[in-house]
Amino acid sequence: MTDNLQTIGAVENPPDPARTIEGLRDTGYRFETAIADIIDNSIAAKASVVDLKITMDYGGNIRVSIADDGIGMNRDELINAMRYGSPARPDPSSLGKFGMGLKTASTAFCRRLSVTSRSSGEMAPLKATWDLDHVVGTGKWELLLSEPSSEEQKHLDEIAPGHSGTVVVWEKVDRLLKSYANPGGKHARNAL
Repeated sequence: MTDNLQTIGAVENPPDPARTIEGLRDTGYRFETAIADIIDNSIAAKASVVDLKITMDYGGNIRVSIADDGIGMNRDELINAMRYGSPARPDPSSLGKFGMGLKTASTAFCRRLSVTSRSSGEMAPLKATWDLDHVVGTGKWELLLSEPSSEEQKHLDEIAPGHSGTVVVWEKVDRLLKSYANPGGKHARNAL
């Protein structure tokens, strides 16, 4: 079959940032599968230790933090890993096939995904954040870069003291638990 498309030009037609990033939240991830996707990244990074912490404050705000002692990433690698549709991994047995898993697995449950990483113990860690409310508010695919919080730095240093590693953090977790009359109460804590 021959393609008979006759073009008269081309225009770049990027997707709307707000509608796309919100739509990508509904990819059907279950919590266990989403966490497995993140841990697969740690395995691909040759981590020997992966540490998962899930906390809830008295207001019902949930925070998920996954740290590893893998090879970590420098600035360019971190930005690339946070790109929707990042390049394919060289290992064909890896779960990562389309460069979407870290982002879609995380934002299926949270509105703010941050990744803090360093590729060596001498390197200061860098944090990259997809904040869905920021993308929706600005209408731009703006990845936020910053220094890690003291909590993120502490988790990284506990798991990868003096060497490379990465911490993935979910904040503004809004799709993990059903609504409770008292979001930080006993029933919500038991469910978590």
